[in-house]
Amino acid sequence: MKMTLPTTRWLPKSGRPAGFALMVALIVLVVLSSLMTGLALHLTMAKRRQQYMIEYQRARYGADSAMKYILTELPQRNFAVQNRVGKPDFSDLYWMNDAEYSQFIANWAMTATVEDVESVLKDGVSLGVSDEMNAENLFSNLMSLFGAGGTSDLPENPAPDANSVETDSGDPNEAFYGGELDPNDIEIPGPYGPSWPYVMEPIELEIGTCRVTIVVEDENAKMPLSWLVTNSSAANKQAENALLTFCEWMARDMQGLGELQETIQTAMDEVYKRKAFKLNPSPIILRPAAAQPQPAKPAGPPQTTAAGRRKAARILTQQGGSQPAPQTAPRERRPVAHTTDFAKLFHSSLLNQEVLARPLPDMGQRQESPLKYLSLWGAQRVNINTAPRHVLEATFTLAIDPLVASELAHAVIEQRKEKPFRSAAELKELGRLDAGTMNTLQNYITTASTFFQVRVTSRSGNARAVAVATVVKEGKQMERLAILYQ
Repeated sequence: MKMTLPTTRWLPKSGRPAGFALMVALIVLVVLSSLMTGLALHLTMAKRRQQYMIEYQRARYGADSAMKYILTELPQRNFAVQNRVGKPDFSDLYWMNDAEYSQFIANWAMTATVEDVESVLKDGVSLGVSDEMNAENLFSNLMSLFGAGGTSDLPENPAPDANSVETDSGDPNEAFYGGELDPNDIEIPGPYGPSWPYVMEPIELEIGTCRVTIVVEDENAKMPLSWLVTNSSAANKQAENALLTFCEWMARDMQGLGELQETIQTAMDEVYKRKAFKLNPSPIILRPAAAQPQPAKPAGPPQTTAAGRRKAARILTQQGGSQPAPQTAPRERRPVAHTTDFAKLFHSSLLNQEVLARPLPDMGQRQESPLKYLSLWGAQRVNINTAPRHVLEATFTLAIDPLVASELAHAVIEQRKEKPFRSAAELKELGRLDAGTMNTLQNYITTASTFFQVRVTSRSGNARAVAVATVVKEGKQMERLAILYQ
């Protein structure tokens, strides 16, 4: 019997090779697309990094050039305190929220003259309204839409415009009692004219592709943190009380008070471990020393040759002698060098400036923070003509009771509106202070600022470079202390 083996026939399934090839092609395309996308993204990021580095170098060049310019220009500038009679006082703005600030401006505007109000308006802001938008033209335009003609149909006594400026007799010296005044249109001047703590109007420059802004601030109008790290334990203890007074003014609640005080005190302890600073009330600028006359050399034998000098040295050695060592004069470190050390320590990671730079809440468009009122550059005196109220109170707490310090700060603010203080002796008469109290305060106060901070901000494209310097300036004599880049 013949057996027949079954045979298996492999028949190709319809479309299998074409579908498999299509799937492989799609995978390859996806992989290639991903690679191309990643490569393009990498090239774009590299190009952007390269462009940013170029823009940053331009911004850095602009900052360096602007810093050289302002340091050359500053000795010729005269920073004089201006008359502040009739103007709102800058001293109490730091603690006012938006509603309190608006009420403060409204109360001042009710008694200020039109000239005083116009003197504190920001650039581009006017008290009057344009001809197209005043009440008379607006009413006329509305009437014309309904068929009435011209201004003959206007009422005899139209309602006054709430934004117009009126006086009883047109005299600019009369009180301003126009409508509501937008507080955001006001720029309250500081002691030198520009807003506190600037001592001159910001300078705007264009250097190549860079937009540069230069501002100069009065460091003697801020509370010096160098008071807390002196080599005197008694002075440091007094400074801790002054710090508490400062923090109580700048903190909105007890939690903020504790965090602010702890942040500063912790940094002080770390700085003190590295260096203690001497409380030195003397000026830091060094006067050029007079040239000392050189004594005449006595007549002696002619100079010997090199061989003769070697022979003399050999004879001296054989006799058991030795050549005298060259005498060098003792070198003392300049005071400005210690101030530079202080600036570097307080602009390091020891001090958490992020906490100090947090803006106070409910300030509206104003930016207020504790860092704005702290001096980190080694200044040791506060100018009673330019410091705000809470800095004055903290300073006076170094020598007198806090309640008396508050009353004295208020008296100082009221008097300097009329006439700036010329000497610290006037403070003794104003506050009826005894000799011991004045001797203590004279180490901490001044009536003329000498420390100034120069901040240069340069922008080119998306890049930004900031250079900050501090200088000591007395008249036309100026010395640079330190320059830091941020």
